[in-house]
Amino acid sequence: MNIKVVQKICYGVYIVSSKKDGRLNGQIANTVFQVTSEPPTIAVSINKQNLTHEFIRSEQVFTVSIVSQDASMTLIGHFGFKSGREIEKFKDIKYKTGVDRRAYCA
Repeated sequence: MNIKVVQKICYGVYIVSSKKDGRLNGQIANTVFQVTSEPPTIAVSINKQNLTHEFIRSEQVFTVSIVSQDASMTLIGHFGFKSGREIEKFKDIKYKTGVDRRAYCA
């Protein structure tokens, strides 16, 4: 986790993603914030009925991508207005995975 980035998190638009059984899913979120600086800890707010929540709950891992102010509404709509239960959200999306760290899910 890049601590300098964590310290600059503010209100914005994010894609929160997780992986379960080899399948990726993500959703738009606007609530991501720093909880502690040592150890570096962030919190996200996810609707418990969303597939992303199911993935996070099961695998205890997630990622947060900051959406650029210049991002297209097509990208935001893809992750925000469509369900991962109906479409494969990362099909045709360029992405890379990072280091797997466990998450605490309340």
